[in-house]
Amino acid sequence: MNFQLSEDQVALRDGLQAIVEGRFSLDDIRAREDAPSVVNRAGWLALSDAGVFALLVPEALGGLGLSITDAVVAMEVLGHALVPGPLVGTMLAAGTVPGAAEGT
Repeated sequence: MNFQLSEDQVALRDGLQAIVEGRFSLDDIRAREDAPSVVNRAGWLALSDAGVFALLVPEALGGLGLSITDAVVAMEVLGHALVPGPLVGTMLAAGTVPGAAEGT
């Protein structure tokens, strides 16, 4: 078995790292600890604009139609960056729940 990332997966990883870099700081996360929501709306919408929540949605339904492995690559980057919020739930709801893929 080949466990190396494909060129497309490396590009996905690197692109997401560029998006989250500096956007989800520990200071920002700590400042939101007692807030009603830990979600940084600007950061959340940036992830949505990048298609993060629509990774698994078929292209015919407006998503990216990528694989579960691609989603794991994305989640690894988001976890490493300590991105707070319902990431997995939103990704799984996209294509079924209106607004989920758009991050709303």
